[in-house]
Amino acid sequence: MKKKIQILMVCLLVALQCFSGPVQFAKVEVMAAQTASKATTIKIKAGKKTDITKKVNDAMTKARRKATASKPYKIVIPKGTYYISGPIYLCSNVTLEATGATIKFRGKEKSLNMLLTDTVDKKSTAKTKGYKGCKNIMISGGTYVGAKNNKGNLVKMAHGKNITIKNATFSGGGGLHQVEVCAIDGFTVTGCTFKNFKARQGKGEEAKQEALQLDIPVAESVFAETYQDGTVMKSVLISGNTFKDVPRGLGTHTMLVGRFHENVTITNNKFQNVHEEAIVTTSYYNCEIADNTFTDCGAGILVQSFKSKTSSIYAKAKSQAGKRQNYKEIRTRIHDNVIQTKNDPMCDRVQGIAVVGHLLEKTQVGASNQKIAKGDYRASNVSIYNNTITTEGHGIHLAGVKNVTVENNMIIGKGKTGVMDNKNDGIVIRDCSQQVVVKNNTISKSSRCGIMVYENSNVKELSTNQISKVGECGIRVYGESSVTNAIQNNRIQGAGSIGISIACQSQAGVVAENIVSQTKNDGISLYDGSVISGNVEKNTITDAGGNGIMLNSKCTVGSIQTNTLSNVTGAGIKLYAQSEVKNSIGKNQITGCQGKEILVGKDCKVKDLAQ
Repeated sequence: MKKKIQILMVCLLVALQCFSGPVQFAKVEVMAAQTASKATTIKIKAGKKTDITKKVNDAMTKARRKATASKPYKIVIPKGTYYISGPIYLCSNVTLEATGATIKFRGKEKSLNMLLTDTVDKKSTAKTKGYKGCKNIMISGGTYVGAKNNKGNLVKMAHGKNITIKNATFSGGGGLHQVEVCAIDGFTVTGCTFKNFKARQGKGEEAKQEALQLDIPVAESVFAETYQDGTVMKSVLISGNTFKDVPRGLGTHTMLVGRFHENVTITNNKFQNVHEEAIVTTSYYNCEIADNTFTDCGAGILVQSFKSKTSSIYAKAKSQAGKRQNYKEIRTRIHDNVIQTKNDPMCDRVQGIAVVGHLLEKTQVGASNQKIAKGDYRASNVSIYNNTITTEGHGIHLAGVKNVTVENNMIIGKGKTGVMDNKNDGIVIRDCSQQVVVKNNTISKSSRCGIMVYENSNVKELSTNQISKVGECGIRVYGESSVTNAIQNNRIQGAGSIGISIACQSQAGVVAENIVSQTKNDGISLYDGSVISGNVEKNTITDAGGNGIMLNSKCTVGSIQTNTLSNVTGAGIKLYAQSEVKNSIGKNQITGCQGKEILVGKDCKVKDLAQ
């Protein structure tokens, strides 16, 4: 009879949908989902402040025999404070509901995981490889409190599908992580708090401590007691969580060459007093990091397609199976985050956002003495936009990247702070980076440069950026680097050295329509064999403590024309030490210069000096 009534109700709602639109149809889907999600409930009966380890595991054993996807089980821990002295083994098609309950570790074991899937033990075999081990598991509510003397995790899960943690709190613990997972397809963490996790003693990448780690099973030293087949994380959502007083917030620090965690979304999380990087991604493909807030963190976001040290890079997993993805790009979007960093001695590099890859020119030794083949591991296809960053270090740091856009970000430095010898830039691009676009950013108070390009790097475009009150150069292109198209329409005010500097055999296409004012030295400067293939034109330079436009030491430009130069301490335009203007110097408006309006050295060349 019940089935007939349900069928009639569904038919009625579908009929109503024809008249009232798609919203009513959505209600039918919700009803069906709610019907399917009804679970058999087991309530744990225990006195307050008692050990519930056996009772919860007994309930899990019963659920393990009977629970299915269509007939799930729910195990409920009532409100109150309880203890566990051994691991609770989570199984498929079960929700562990502990809203209002506090579960504390109290045991003699020194390396014990409080909650773990039954795919993690010494007997883990090929039966659990890939995503076959467990499925449809939820940890809902509850406060899980670790102990300093316990070197295990609060939660450890591996090899599964459709696993969720929601509205839970994880506090304390003495292990490397509070929650550690690997090899899961469909992993969601929402509404959780990770807090009061103290850093352990140790050095190197192996000692890095994410409160929430998304790992990869490659070796026992990385993720112990599970099948080591290199299975990646897929379809991950980390949203609406708080990370407070922890070494690192969330992410991954172990890399397996050719494998990428796929479809990862990290949104609307809060990070407070995170000592190192709040978010660390290593070989993530199709990743979005958006709308997160970072307060008093050592660093904000670190995206890696290669590691600065190869000691945590594996060429192959112990029991590797399946095909490598070998993506040539990482398709990562970083946007609308608010990041505020502080100088924390635990942090390797204080900075707002860093994207790091590398062009490896020769084979190196990685983890477990494996050989990491030479190749192009640069981080490709990344967009960084609409972020607000306040930092003592770099604002945005790009090292070994390709095809990256940095647009509409606000970066506020804190001047000279002693962080990394004050060599901090608003935006820095280095280590053979290529095809970078930097436009429409607002940068102020960086201790070194507003925008710095060096180490044989290439930028396609530097345009419409506003840069003010920086320690050295507004824009500096240095060390055999280049801007393919234009340095154009930038506004630079108050540079401690030069407004726009192109130096040490670097190149640019055009330098045009920039407004440069209040520089301690030159407004625009070329030095040491640098070249502008097009023109220096339509720039406005005022109140320069050196020359307006300066070419020094075998530099070359196309033409210098239609610039407006005023209140310059040195010459308006100066050529020195075998420099050359291929075409003309003409139609420039030069007023209020203390030196000569145009000064051309005896060993310099100008094809047409019309002015």
